[in-house]
Amino acid sequence: MSKPIIGIAPGVITVDSQMFPGRQRDYLRSITANGGVPLVLPVTTDEATIARYVTLIDGLLLCGGADVAPAMYGEEPQPKLGGIDPERDQYEMALIRATHAADKPVLGICRGLQILNACYGGSLYQDMSYLPAGQGTLKHMQGQLAAYGSHQVTVTPESTLATYLGTTKLAVNSFHHQALKQVADGFQAVAQSSDQVVEAIESTDGALQLGVQWHPEMMQQADSIQAQLFARFVVAC
Repeated sequence: MSKPIIGIAPGVITVDSQMFPGRQRDYLRSITANGGVPLVLPVTTDEATIARYVTLIDGLLLCGGADVAPAMYGEEPQPKLGGIDPERDQYEMALIRATHAADKPVLGICRGLQILNACYGGSLYQDMSYLPAGQGTLKHMQGQLAAYGSHQVTVTPESTLATYLGTTKLAVNSFHHQALKQVADGFQAVAQSSDQVVEAIESTDGALQLGVQWHPEMMQQADSIQAQLFARFVVAC
């Protein structure tokens, strides 16, 4: 059997306003190390090009990066909104829909989770400080090495994510200042941190659509559980 081709919607990881384009290699390595062939899909708004992309790939990986533009989920920008890239938002939403229409799996990581949620009508807190009192109290922008977890998440038993990970409790890294607010129709929250932040969602029907808030690609070389997530995603593709 030939190796599945995983399309990667590219982005740049930003931590404390510093950009780390080298982190793109972590996505590529995570796919190749687990039996897939990564194919970077440059940003475009041309519908014919997006349609062609989908014919070339067996699954789609959505990367981290800039904030999702609030216009994408019907809100005005609030003071703590970070940098946005509306063209990338529009591109990724079109790519998500086209990939799902072709019955091919989608995995979203960090921003990828957020754009997946927004694509189907969900919304975001534009900054962690906007969460209701008592929520979002953990440090979600860690200072330690990205390869190691900084807080625990609890995964819903019998969810696809729990099956992939082989556990319902794990330590994850954390590099985000936005969080899910309203989970989109057709999805369910399947992981949560102890401070009630949604850490993962998955679709409830149709082809696999799964998003996680942490960065497993930065952890998978040091953590076999995180590597298992990529291994199972590649198999699904």
